Amino acid sequence: MNASLTMGPAWADFKNAVEAAQVHGESLRLIEAAGLQVDLSAQPQSEALDRSGLALLEQQGFAQARGALFDGGLANWTERRAALHTALRAAEPPPAVARAILGERERLRAFVAQADSAQSYRYVLHLGIGGSDWGPRMVIRALRHRGLKREIHFASNVDSHSVADALTHLDPHQTLVIIASKSFTTTEPLANAEVAMNWLRAAGVADPVRQVVAITANTDAALDFGISPQHVFRFWDWVGGRYSLWSAIGLPIALTLGCEAFDALLAGAAAMDQHFAQAAPEHNAPVQMALTGLANRSVRGFDSLAIAPYDSRLEHLVPWAQQLEMESLGKVATADGTPVGVPTGPAVWGMPGTDCQHTFFQWLHQDSLGAPVDFILSARPDHDYAQHHQLLIANCLAQRAALLRGKSYDEALRETLATESDPQRAELLARHKVHPGGRPSTLIVLPCLDPQSLGALLALYEHKVFTQGVLWGINPFDQWGVEFGKSLARNILGELNSPQRDASDQDPSTQHWIARLAGGKPSC
Repeated sequence: MNASLTMGPAWADFKNAVEAAQVHGESLRLIEAAGLQVDLSAQPQSEALDRSGLALLEQQGFAQARGALFDGGLANWTERRAALHTALRAAEPPPAVARAILGERERLRAFVAQADSAQSYRYVLHLGIGGSDWGPRMVIRALRHRGLKREIHFASNVDSHSVADALTHLDPHQTLVIIASKSFTTTEPLANAEVAMNWLRAAGVADPVRQVVAITANTDAALDFGISPQHVFRFWDWVGGRYSLWSAIGLPIALTLGCEAFDALLAGAAAMDQHFAQAAPEHNAPVQMALTGLANRSVRGFDSLAIAPYDSRLEHLVPWAQQLEMESLGKVATADGTPVGVPTGPAVWGMPGTDCQHTFFQWLHQDSLGAPVDFILSARPDHDYAQHHQLLIANCLAQRAALLRGKSYDEALRETLATESDPQRAELLARHKVHPGGRPSTLIVLPCLDPQSLGALLALYEHKVFTQGVLWGINPFDQWGVEFGKSLARNILGELNSPQRDASDQDPSTQHWIARLAGGKPSC
């Protein structure tokens, strides 16, 4: 846990090597990891950059930090907690937590088996937000082509249009309500749970709480809510919300896709854990992705990262990755409280290809700076339209090649003169067709989109983010900015509900809108 990234000698060498390196793609740089192919050929590369990257990892204490992550050390050092999400998917978790993890894993399987045997719950309503929502939502969307055992609807936003819309698709007598909240105090799931409970009562369900499950680290609060102990599934404070997919938060995955699919998801992530723990840094996919991310953000000045999965089933991967990366790396304070001294986590954005090509790729190609891109592709589809998949692959590879190669003015002029007879107009048009090129990207190829490959992909990003946290000297497991916003919202809610309360400590604009919107009518 080294706080002085820019003060150590390795940083200057790394910075100089990045600035001297070219993005030319003249040599293949491919890493195989847990069944995935990670192609870094279109990232900055040189022997000097490789050497300085290894030195930077050593300077920042990467090996020790990685050991603490897997061994239950204080990886989350601001909150003095372990970060043992890797233990949740291990076949043999560390002894200190093995009994708890394996016991809860077996309870989850038993609950699903009993529900399947009794043919209970035709529908599932999942109420969570953030890490308690995006993980299950993303996995189920990605893998629903394999067939769903139950119909599931998610409601996360405190805007009640979200839960009201979900309820229109459900039969209250055949619906299991899942309340997923680590603290069991989070505003959104509890507010939506109240709506769901009233909906069950209004439909004549005699004992609504019997159709409710809680997934939480605060089991006492769930029991106080009235949920039976048999319906309370636990995870622990050493599991960050955005890393909780592998815990009982995965219950909706098991209920809809089956326990076998959930187990395969865990196995794929565990395989990536093994790669991350054992592969040498120069052949370690998460480590090398982290180093390229550091080079692009902190040296080359790119302030965002675009993720373009060329698979429409991965439409929710981008918001999942947004939370993982931006909530983990949107920080500047190091272990001793001093600023890192360089830009840290980038903004993450994107959408599936080929829709993204008709949305923002123009900017990627010809903006003065653009952004690095992670392209994600499945080698094999799960449909019978072979030519469609060839079109998808061709578009993915072409966009990546265009960002890399670019197009010079001379090339654009020759191309334009072939169809434009007026030389002056051809010269003008050619200037609009110049593409700078040399734009960095990573290509990640899955053999197919199945639970194991998806688990490996998600763990790849988790470990990349962890490694970047180590390199920058920041803690990727806390979220003080989120907590600050929550505390302000609680204060403003009190002022909205009690207009007579003093709101003078708010800024003038906030005071105006509290006065204007307090006691508003419930509908327009």
